[in-house]
Amino acid sequence: MKLKLLFCLFFIIIQHTNSISAQETVGLLYHNETKIAEGYTLFSPIKNSSAYLIDNCGNIVNEWNFNGTPKSVPYILENGTILRAGSGGLEIRDWHNTLLWYYNLMDSLDIRQHHDIEPLPNGNILLIVKEVIEEDELIDLGKNPALISNSLSSEKIIEVKPIGTNEIEIVWEWRFADRFIQDFDATKSNYGVIENHPELIDINYEDHNMSHADFMHMNGIDYNAELDQIVMSCKSLGEIYIIDHSTITEEAASSTGGSYNKGGDFLWRWGNPEVYRKGSPLDRKLFEQHDPKWIPEGFPNAGKITVFNNDVGATNTHSSINIIASVPTASGYEISNDKYSPTDFFFSWDGEVMNQTVFQPKMSGVTALQNGNLIFSEAIKGRLTEITLDGDIVWIYRNPSGENIINQYSTESEILFNTLFKAEKYPSDYIGFNGLDLIPGDIIEDVNSNSENCNENLSTTDQTFTKIRILNNPIQHETIVFSTPLQDSATIDIYSINGKSMVKNVKLINKQLHIPKIEKGLYFINIKDTKTNKTQVIKFIKS
Repeated sequence: MKLKLLFCLFFIIIQHTNSISAQETVGLLYHNETKIAEGYTLFSPIKNSSAYLIDNCGNIVNEWNFNGTPKSVPYILENGTILRAGSGGLEIRDWHNTLLWYYNLMDSLDIRQHHDIEPLPNGNILLIVKEVIEEDELIDLGKNPALISNSLSSEKIIEVKPIGTNEIEIVWEWRFADRFIQDFDATKSNYGVIENHPELIDINYEDHNMSHADFMHMNGIDYNAELDQIVMSCKSLGEIYIIDHSTITEEAASSTGGSYNKGGDFLWRWGNPEVYRKGSPLDRKLFEQHDPKWIPEGFPNAGKITVFNNDVGATNTHSSINIIASVPTASGYEISNDKYSPTDFFFSWDGEVMNQTVFQPKMSGVTALQNGNLIFSEAIKGRLTEITLDGDIVWIYRNPSGENIINQYSTESEILFNTLFKAEKYPSDYIGFNGLDLIPGDIIEDVNSNSENCNENLSTTDQTFTKIRILNNPIQHETIVFSTPLQDSATIDIYSINGKSMVKNVKLINKQLHIPKIEKGLYFINIKDTKTNKTQVIKFIKS
């Protein structure tokens, strides 16, 4: 009896060990289909030239290849093209990976763009670029010589307008150097006291953890079209800033002009009031932070700002995901007790993912989603996680693409170079997807049972809109044969390449669609579920 019991226990242990060893290590690791936000996630691995758009099951919806490795996340523009900044320069490509525009700032203008970029509604692009300030100019700006060990790696923002296929025009500029104030040398024109000018930066601010050669280090930028304002992150000082974008370049270099008549001065700053001598180390909230972004209109908590706080308390123990509720006013932003409001975070999460404390000392980011969830990246781990505002984890994905594709069940020591800077997730109805083929393909990695289960567990409606294909494309006669029957709530419209309606509101019969005689050419089938308003667009050729 004892021998039998021991055998059973041994069998259970072996089975449990096998189940643990078979857990996925890359690709889709977990998903909760009832709480996850509908949409597609875009990311670009640091160690190769690819960018991937995946669905919630980890299937590839589209893939692009660029010149060189990335410097940040790419962005899908509202016209369906993709913009990316990388070691090979700035590129815009279409959905089919055709290069439409390219420009290398370093080769052409000796300008070093780094970290983040921000596409604007008018087609222009905001870029974070380095500006080297030599020692003699630092002295002229009132820098204490005791704090000078080399030239200063300062920052500026330029707005570029893409022209043709390989040209740009710089249409706007903002410089950190124009914001410097100091009370070290009264003979300089920028002499003043920072306590009285929180809209400026003390060029002689000291922090023993900070390098004076790179104390203006920026790493994130975002634009708010409704406010015509820019938010940016200064990692070294533990602050994020908002400036007015309505200025012209000359006004941005001054303290007058623009919608708020403050020129290029800070409208708002937050994270470390000690930098402008209005607080102590205990008041500091941000540490090595990245990726400040406004939450879009129409989303829960619209108008607030998300940020990835890399090293909470400078303890090297954990990061946090935060939302900040800045308080805009007619003249700028609210100040309370000599500090910019608010006094604390609106939302904060610093939990564990897969029994591991979230801590990323470099890069990383967070994006708010249309259902209120937040998706954040752990850059070094190459891991993406979606959480609810209640702190529930609803989706986990680990990048399987590095210098090579990483096989499933690779050990932690074998998962190398899968770093990604951050990720963006777009709603399924994002305008940039209009008219595009969003049918998912294979996963990136070799196998993934979670992705297989995710696909199988889709509702019938979801299957209709992620699995349907035309089996006889190109179409030779007047019958189109689909791979999957549609629900009764689905309607079909057919349009020509120039948008002319050819067939309106028709139904499938036994997976077949009978169409009238049409001319040879390219057409689009728009399938819509009238219950869920989900759509899918499929291209076909009439031969």
